[in-house]
Amino acid sequence: MIEKAKRIGERAGVSRERLDQLIVVFDREGYSAELYRYLDGKDQGEGKRRALFISWAKYSNKWVKDLAEEQFNRVAQVTYEIRKAEAIPYLETTRPMSKHGKIRAVVIQNGRDKKRAAIYTNGTAEEIGPERIVSLICRRRGEENAIKELLHKHLINCTPGYVLEELEEQPLVDNPEVRELKKQRAGLVSELNRLKIALANHLLEPPTSKRRPPPRSQKEVLEDITVVESKMVLTDRQLDKLPSEIRFNEAHAGEKLLKLNHEKKRFLDCLKVFACNLKAQMCRLLLKHYDRENEVVPALAMIVERGGYVKLEGGRLAVTLRGFADREIDIAARLLCEDLNSMRPVTLDKFHLPIRYYVQ
Repeated sequence: MIEKAKRIGERAGVSRERLDQLIVVFDREGYSAELYRYLDGKDQGEGKRRALFISWAKYSNKWVKDLAEEQFNRVAQVTYEIRKAEAIPYLETTRPMSKHGKIRAVVIQNGRDKKRAAIYTNGTAEEIGPERIVSLICRRRGEENAIKELLHKHLINCTPGYVLEELEEQPLVDNPEVRELKKQRAGLVSELNRLKIALANHLLEPPTSKRRPPPRSQKEVLEDITVVESKMVLTDRQLDKLPSEIRFNEAHAGEKLLKLNHEKKRFLDCLKVFACNLKAQMCRLLLKHYDRENEVVPALAMIVERGGYVKLEGGRLAVTLRGFADREIDIAARLLCEDLNSMRPVTLDKFHLPIRYYVQ
């Protein structure tokens, strides 16, 4: 993913210097000495770092509690989109990490209970300051929630997901029947060799030997050899009739291999991203008439999902929403309709009928 992000950035004209400063942010599930060494580029030699990382530290509950309260004498201001900014006390230190070595750590203290947590990074103080580290990790949850909203409300699968389709022509694979028959033939060859050894023992046994006579006669062994050779001939004939390779679905009881339809995925996501951006723009319009920023998304949902009436009169399409019991929402909806009407919207069919929006 990191290499792909860099290639996309390069095609978009981002400088090599900025691409080398790529920052990846993890939650506690990203805590891994092996991953940190990889991002540091320790498998490539000195100065070959792949990316800067910021990650919550695991197993830090004990040592962060041992830090003195007066050490948290610096404050990072973290701003959010819809929440009030908060001041988070922090301190900087270094910690030994098993299988990695010393690592830079920023410890934050937050909340009424002064809960503490440690953040690890491979960036130096000159490359990324502590306040930016705190801000990025604290805002990460908002990014994650935004991705979940895109997935559940707009069906934009950013994790990523793809449209799967059956391959039109299934690839050839080894014929499982041939494999099974060859396995049986190998067993017959082993059995034949064993019988031939038994026959040789009969022929080479001295007549004056005082050893115990063999449990089976020479005649019985010859009969068994004939039976095994017949089975081998039959198996060879079956193998000659079977193709060495067959289609995948024939070999797996009708199950077909799938392919990823990248083009369809890209086309559908473009439509979904458009819908998402349209919603964001509608929120901006609504904020001019409804000043509760932390409630603007549900307020917009109430308006656009509201039932109503559609009527065609005089070549104009009138869309009338039912009124709202909440006075603030009702006023905001009416003003939003006026804003939309000022844009002179039309239907997207060949008739391009003018649309007018109202609230009952």
